Amino acid sequence: MSQSHFIVCQRNDAWQHTNRGSVSAPFKTREEAVQSAIEDARNSGDADAEVIVQEPDTQTHTVWRSGGETEDTDQPRED
Repeated sequence: MSQSHFIVCQRNDAWQHTNRGSVSAPFKTREEAVQSAIEDARNSGDADAEVIVQEPDTQTHTVWRSGGETEDTDQPRED
């Protein structure tokens, strides 16, 4: 079973997302980065893909999981 994590985080005042060494950036807002990561995760074909947000305070939480198609963007955030 392969699990593909798309990690959304903030670097140098810009949001980005990474997956297996590939970086997509910059995004002006957290929401833009999350939506782009979800789109890439959906298109990855990995049934176990997840989008995980790493907040600036180093807390992490899953905002999307393949199969469930649920988006939880109501988590605390710092834009």
